[in-house]
Amino acid sequence: MTIQKTLLSGLSGLLLLSSSASAQFNWKRHYEVEQIDPPEGADYQIGGLDYAKNGDLIACFHRGEVRTYNEGSKQWKLFASGLHEPLGIYVEENGDVLVIQRGELTRLHDDDGDGVADFYENVSNDWGLSGNYHEFTFGLVKDSKKNIYISLGTASNMAGAREQIRGEWNDTGGLSHDKFLPKDGNEWKVMREEIPRMYARVPYRGCVLKISPDSKKAEVYATGVRTPNGLYVDENDQLWVSDNQGDWVGASKIHKIKEGGFHGHAASLLWAENPPEVTPAELPVEELEARRTKAPVLLPQGDCGNSITQMLGIERDFIPYSSEESKKGHLLVGEMNHPRLIRYLPDSVNGVEQGTATHLLDTSMIDSGNNRLLYSKDGKSLYIGKTHLSWPGREGIRKITYTGKPFLFVENVKLTKKGFELTFNADISTEKSAEDVFVDSYRIAYHDSYGSKKYEQKEMPCSSFKVDGNTLTLEFTEPLIKDRVYDITIPRKIKSKIGNLSYNRFWYTAHEVYE
Repeated sequence: MTIQKTLLSGLSGLLLLSSSASAQFNWKRHYEVEQIDPPEGADYQIGGLDYAKNGDLIACFHRGEVRTYNEGSKQWKLFASGLHEPLGIYVEENGDVLVIQRGELTRLHDDDGDGVADFYENVSNDWGLSGNYHEFTFGLVKDSKKNIYISLGTASNMAGAREQIRGEWNDTGGLSHDKFLPKDGNEWKVMREEIPRMYARVPYRGCVLKISPDSKKAEVYATGVRTPNGLYVDENDQLWVSDNQGDWVGASKIHKIKEGGFHGHAASLLWAENPPEVTPAELPVEELEARRTKAPVLLPQGDCGNSITQMLGIERDFIPYSSEESKKGHLLVGEMNHPRLIRYLPDSVNGVEQGTATHLLDTSMIDSGNNRLLYSKDGKSLYIGKTHLSWPGREGIRKITYTGKPFLFVENVKLTKKGFELTFNADISTEKSAEDVFVDSYRIAYHDSYGSKKYEQKEMPCSSFKVDGNTLTLEFTEPLIKDRVYDITIPRKIKSKIGNLSYNRFWYTAHEVYE
């Protein structure tokens, strides 16, 4: 097998998905894309990526295999098989391989060192399964104390449950198990009208779980997630989780997980410390709003992020930031439905964390289906494991390598009393003015409907446009308002000694503003 350069022609359909802003920038000068050929006979959808103890890539596949890949020999080797839809992998210091599958956290042991797992250990299966197709189990990450974190997706009322389930059924609100059992098409269409869009009737759907070292017990660490496909633990042991648009999730979002916190999706409150006595979706929105911990950033659907996935910190050898300090707290995020990656740029206002989402590599050259991310050992490349799981996406593993040629981009976006301050990775110049800035603001609703349109949409004319070194300051005559998203588009024609601007659109979530 060989690693071949990805064919960049023949993808004209995907070009339509790229924004006009990105289409004007030649990403091929700065990144090279290679494709790792598949193992023979495999369903080449990737649920997890890591490095085996010997330095080979190790990946888990949609149909339940775990395989290693040696880039020198360009050969795949089967390490384990028979798992159920694994969606996360983690190689421990001693070389044991943790895999999260739908019903179990499994440790794979290679006792004789021949590169094939000899023993499959059940680490934990302390959560419920109803048989609903949407009950994905995502993960996995560890903190510095070796605690393991996984996340459980909610079930969908597009289908019911199976007669045989694992875990105790929760019939709060009169929704007993028998009402979810298979029925003919017409009966189910009637029955599902009584059932919330997403539900969590077996433990602990819609929750983030913590599994302590040497324990089989899974603790509810936080509630309120819907389809939490990406987990990341930062250098401060802070857990981050990405979630996808749906009911109670007006737009895809990145959660900064609070231990014991409720993060917004109602269904999992059945498994909270003080569960309600009614179906959670029937609670007043005001009560749910008062309980929830807001995500620092929203990614408006169709514009910014449609189906976000795994997160990583930023490597300067992959993205040419001007300094270590300038990337502090930043995240790189995968995106399933479009050929792009996303960056999260943090800010803090009145003690509340919020921030900006923007695109990186918004180009057909990387293709869609970007589910799992792994940096190369030297930090210059990013392996992207792709999937589609019957939704938009692709298959395979792509290796994206930074060529070392610098490019201009916005490193940070900060809120000010009168507008925004954008800092670049180099000094800039432009002949453009305030008239060339477009800012649209709107509200994303928190409600039980699927997603959210843009409410109270309003254009914000820019009154002041000032360039000073590597900083662009935007000010507005009208005051900024909290609890809104600000969609900021700056002029394309901003230049520097290292080249033209690579991307010019930013989505800032303002939970707070300066008075």
